[in-house]
Amino acid sequence: MYIDHFLHTPSIRFAWQYAKNQLRTKYRYTAMGFLWNFLEPALYLVILSLVFSVVNRMNINDYAVFLFSALVPWRYFEKVVNTILESIVNGEWLIKKMYVSPFAFPLNRLIISSFEFLFSMISAFILFIFLKENWSIHLIVLPISIIPWAFLAAGIGLIGAVLYTFFRDVKPLVQLLLTLTFFTSPILFKPDIFETGTIQQQLMQLHPFTYLAALFQKPIYMAAWPTANEWIISFGFGIAALLLGIYLVNKYKSKFYYYL
Repeated sequence: MYIDHFLHTPSIRFAWQYAKNQLRTKYRYTAMGFLWNFLEPALYLVILSLVFSVVNRMNINDYAVFLFSALVPWRYFEKVVNTILESIVNGEWLIKKMYVSPFAFPLNRLIISSFEFLFSMISAFILFIFLKENWSIHLIVLPISIIPWAFLAAGIGLIGAVLYTFFRDVKPLVQLLLTLTFFTSPILFKPDIFETGTIQQQLMQLHPFTYLAALFQKPIYMAAWPTANEWIISFGFGIAALLLGIYLVNKYKSKFYYYL
């Protein structure tokens, strides 16, 4: 039943049209308009690669390719979680005036973030032209690699959106958890820096983002295919989070009106 509400055609149409309008207005009064979609992620990636290549004592080109490979999907994940978190509350202006599925607003944020992720990937690959020496056929899996990231981000975002509707102080906790997840996952550093058998190495094996990051790091940085285990664990976490998020929104949607 809740899947029907999620796939409600008018809600999807509204989310799509609303996303297009927001993208038009977002860059209306900027000097470079849509070019910021290329420049902002490029500048962000360059600055981080310069800083952390020194910290990690790695060759700047080699580290930049490693960093970009997982940092771009991470930024997409983080943006989806943060924007979906507030999407239902921010949609109060319409939810209280007419019937709109509460799923329309998270879907709207997912569409916008996915659009901007595409530009971020293009920016990264433009930089790869100057940094990356060898290209391989393994890059063809990247469109599939982003799917579990999107599922997990949307799921966590929906769970957070339900909690945020009832408890506004959830937002700083989510921010803290995202920061903790980022700095403990193998995005800024290689997982093999820890010796086999150490606590840190064992924690890396338990960290879900070790597997999610590998879906991008292996094709881009290592010129290798992600393993079946990495695909299964990544999709498993993503699908489980998404289904839980959809379930919670559907279960509590009748109460949203009174807390908005």
